[in-house]
Amino acid sequence: MVPDDIPKPTAEAGQVAVAVEAVGVNPVDAGNRADPRWAGIEAPYVVGYEVAGVIDAIGAGVDGLESGQQVWAMLPVRGTRWGTYAEYVALDAALVGPRPAALDALQAAAVPLAGTTALQVLDRLAVPPGEWLVVHGAAGGVGSLLVQLAVARGVRVAGSSSAQRHGFLRGLGVELVLDREDGDALGRAVREMGVEPFAVADLVGQGLLGRTLPYLREHGAAATIVELRGDFDEAIDRNVAINGVLARPGRQTLDRLAEAVAAGSLRPVVDEVVDMAQAPAAHRRVETGHGQGKVVLRGYPIGAG
Repeated sequence: MVPDDIPKPTAEAGQVAVAVEAVGVNPVDAGNRADPRWAGIEAPYVVGYEVAGVIDAIGAGVDGLESGQQVWAMLPVRGTRWGTYAEYVALDAALVGPRPAALDALQAAAVPLAGTTALQVLDRLAVPPGEWLVVHGAAGGVGSLLVQLAVARGVRVAGSSSAQRHGFLRGLGVELVLDREDGDALGRAVREMGVEPFAVADLVGQGLLGRTLPYLREHGAAATIVELRGDFDEAIDRNVAINGVLARPGRQTLDRLAEAVAAGSLRPVVDEVVDMAQAPAAHRRVETGHGQGKVVLRGYPIGAG
């Protein structure tokens, strides 16, 4: 991944061009840097899927958005060749929404992909209020938002993380904190505390979904954004619904996230901010799998180019 000059994008019909103020960094960005074939693209390409910025130009047929407006957006995870690690990005207007007034650009850039993923995982799981949801990777970029959205729905959350993140999870509303290094933490909670999980969201992989399924109740639900691995026979016998989730972008989802921000039930957690030129270092940071919330890239000063 190296800096380069490409033509400034123009806003075609149905599109807007956005001057980039900040970009969220995600594990999928690092994966695409190494091998973009999974995303259905080939070199040359620009990585990055979420952005906060200002509308620079508007194409024909676009209504409801204005030049100079502060916005946020998410691009499709597959098939996006010209991503957001740039000074300007052109994208379909249907993928763009007004940025919540309560968030600055750095905070807003931490939400679109992670928040869309979290919201769509929760929608798929459909956990009733008062029921338990186990979240593996609860302190990460997706997890920290998913926990907040679940708590706002009245869901009781058991979240796993490293020991140093336990206080952080409690601050987000996690009722039962699980040490990710303790393979029997959930089992003890089930046996000794009477916890009966309705659902599990696996955001990290490593076989955690399969290890959690035996603790779910009949007709429960499971969702993963990373992998499906393990022995699922027991889950099938108990009619547990297993879902793989790849986030789908859109204005409607961004507006739902904006409503949660306005209601005070969702706040982005920015772990670290680095300059766009330091994107490789940001990827190395994300690839460690350790952190609290999101790493965000600060965009080039608007008009600097």
